[in-house]
Amino acid sequence: MKSILCLLIAAGFGALLQFEGVPHGLLLGSIVVTALFASKTGIAPATPYGLGYIQVTLGIATGLMFEAWDSETASTMLPSLGVLLICLTVQIALAGWWLTRGAGWNRTDALLAVYPGALAAVFDLLESEKASSKVIIVHLMRLLLITVLVSFLIPGQAAAVAVADGDPLTTGMALTAFSVIALSVLLGRLLLVIGVPAPFMLTAIIITAVFVKSGWLHGFHMPDWSLNLAALILGVRIGSRFQGLGVAELGRHGRTALVSVGLMIVVAAVFAEVAARWLGSDPLSLWLAYMPGAIETIAIVAFGGGLNVVFILTHHLSRMVLLHFAPALLVQVRRAREET
Repeated sequence: MKSILCLLIAAGFGALLQFEGVPHGLLLGSIVVTALFASKTGIAPATPYGLGYIQVTLGIATGLMFEAWDSETASTMLPSLGVLLICLTVQIALAGWWLTRGAGWNRTDALLAVYPGALAAVFDLLESEKASSKVIIVHLMRLLLITVLVSFLIPGQAAAVAVADGDPLTTGMALTAFSVIALSVLLGRLLLVIGVPAPFMLTAIIITAVFVKSGWLHGFHMPDWSLNLAALILGVRIGSRFQGLGVAELGRHGRTALVSVGLMIVVAAVFAEVAARWLGSDPLSLWLAYMPGAIETIAIVAFGGGLNVVFILTHHLSRMVLLHFAPALLVQVRRAREET
């Protein structure tokens, strides 16, 4: 009952912020309400299928944009992906150096803290590795700082990109959309077993793109309520991570977290500016593409801001595949050794 009450208050406060013109107010409002609720009551609202819904919704909305995708578009993205790898290396090295040398952390905690993964993968890693609370605070700071920063720097446009005047939803189109969802969930579950990050978003993007290029989803658009619901659930999931964290603990490690995350974001901005001059691309889109994680947040904000979502999310998905496949393989090897 308390979880439902928290969700209703979060939705109401977020809608009020959105109505008052606060950029991405639904997302930010739900974070604030849920964080206060979780810290005061010690209860985290339950959203058991929330992350899967977020990934599938954003994945389909992104896949629909591949209708204009061609080989020339893909080839122009390759140099930027190369810059991304260098940027990622510098981000991790600089933030890790600060935590070990500047803050006196041990190497294990520092590496876990600067791990720029997806929302689900990061918290799964923290739980599996029994990370300390200060590591969790760094990741919370990263999620919050990126969310607040990009939300206020990028004005919302009521998801104008994802919602457009299209053909009425026919029975055939509804069945096709349901098939995309079912396939995304089924294949995503298989990828989840081997530790692939954001698996439902990945499968939803690929399957939707295939259906779009085949002409089976022509005229289909994601309704605005689906993206608003995704923003609400994402805010609740981020805010619920404040459960069990006291004010004193947040204050003690918050400054260290702020510096390490700030370094990663500044590095992303520097590389985005350099890459924009070299490649002739939009620096804002590049900055979002080089952000250290938070793909779900970046996707929500990019949709609302009318940016090149395909370009941005392609970078994030590439980063996640590179970052998470290696840890996933290590986890599988460790489990195999434990079983034997």
